[in-house]
Amino acid sequence: MEMEALKGLDYLVMIVYLVGTVGFGIYLGKNIKTGKDFFLAGRKLPWWAVGMSMVVTDIGAIDVVGIAGMAYSYGIVMGNFDWIGCIPVMLIAGFLFIPYFWRSEVYTIPEFLGKRYNKAVRTAAALVWGVFLACNLGIMLNATAKMMEVMLDWPMVFSIIATAVAVGVYTYAGGLTAVVYTDVIQCIVMFVGCALTLFIGLYKAGGIYSFVEQIHNLGDQYKNHFELILPADTKAPCPWSGILLGLGFVLAPAYWIGNQAIVQRCLGARSEFEAKASFMWGAILKTFIPFIMVVPGILALAHNPNIPDADQALPILIRDVLPVGVLGIFFAAFLAALMSSVDSCLNSAATLITKDVYEQYIRPNASDRHYLIVGRLITVFAIVFAVCFAIWVQRESIYAMIQTLLSIFQGPSLAIILLGVLWWRTTGTGAFIGLVGGIAFSCSLTLINNYASQPIFQIQEPFLYIAWWSFVFALILTAVVSLLTPPEPQEKLVGLVHRYVMRNDYAKSN
Repeated sequence: MEMEALKGLDYLVMIVYLVGTVGFGIYLGKNIKTGKDFFLAGRKLPWWAVGMSMVVTDIGAIDVVGIAGMAYSYGIVMGNFDWIGCIPVMLIAGFLFIPYFWRSEVYTIPEFLGKRYNKAVRTAAALVWGVFLACNLGIMLNATAKMMEVMLDWPMVFSIIATAVAVGVYTYAGGLTAVVYTDVIQCIVMFVGCALTLFIGLYKAGGIYSFVEQIHNLGDQYKNHFELILPADTKAPCPWSGILLGLGFVLAPAYWIGNQAIVQRCLGARSEFEAKASFMWGAILKTFIPFIMVVPGILALAHNPNIPDADQALPILIRDVLPVGVLGIFFAAFLAALMSSVDSCLNSAATLITKDVYEQYIRPNASDRHYLIVGRLITVFAIVFAVCFAIWVQRESIYAMIQTLLSIFQGPSLAIILLGVLWWRTTGTGAFIGLVGGIAFSCSLTLINNYASQPIFQIQEPFLYIAWWSFVFALILTAVVSLLTPPEPQEKLVGLVHRYVMRNDYAKSN
């Protein structure tokens, strides 16, 4: 089938959406007066806006392109990244962990770890997350360029720079307030655009039964494309054992409990109740993501099973099957997914570097206005770095790339957060050695698996197993070192550890 280019109506839809979103974000920036306004929206955000912002922060351009590309290659099993990897842990995080973070009145997760442990743990966690968020920005911009290369025939460098400027302008102006409220619009547009792709794609495929039959007729290599659970010995990167251990027990909890870009929204909520409610609302919305994100990737396989680069499967599908106007709506949805993730990472990276590095080591007692100016300057620096990284990064599987990066440090990060909140005996020395040692262990696993003559894991992209074993290693290392070092004083732990929070609440009630 000959591909149909974007028409004038499609461009009009996209331009109206883009200009409207950027303009709205700049408008919201007029009330930003202090660092607290810029980094935490003055702690005035409602639950419904926070929940929608979290969803589109998680479901970005990487997912629109990358998950569809993985579904093209491996099938419906990718839905587990939402059904198992998000919903259960969002409920647990909302009720068990978020209250500790919100009550402590911190700006960042590393700041919480600094209160619970020490300055060294705070700095190490901030540097790890800061580097990741900056690199993640580059990967997101790279995902944008892949889509625009197919859809608009734009050069990658031009697409990267144009996107960075558009998102950078309103994030610079409006901080977290602009990020969250523009995310609400982007959430609605993303759901509508992706749902239209699903329904029109199914219609073009002749309905559900015809679509399933087309996949089965492609041969034995696609026989598991509608299997939600894959055997442990599969070559695909999503065996049931990896899904359960690496995703369900490590990557998902680490992402929803310890990811600064996610948790920062809850820290800006109006109350502890609204912070919890935002997670419940987000979990409801996440239920529908596999239907509108994963299934279109398999539709792309039925439409064209000979695409060499799976990350281009969805762009080719939508350019082939969506009519004029609707194509513009989908592209607006893609821009929504992109912008929501980029603005979130950008604002969170600026918050981390400003609060956990600059304020700690350079200007610890400056005015709130000063930190607002610094936060905006760091926002500019972060977007410039992301553009350079996006141009440099290799054109490999987007989703696998980001998951590999996450698997290196999220297991150790989760270990020290869980032990810090749930076990009073964990010490700062134990947490620091566990974090650094765990990251070194996961890096070693990755290098050995990639370059040894005999790989450790006999699957493609073993990030789920690396996440699991680095978590176990860091958990044990932290516990052992903690038991060998003096315990933290009890007065330091009140309000930060489950045991002493419960005692403190009981004492207040009596």
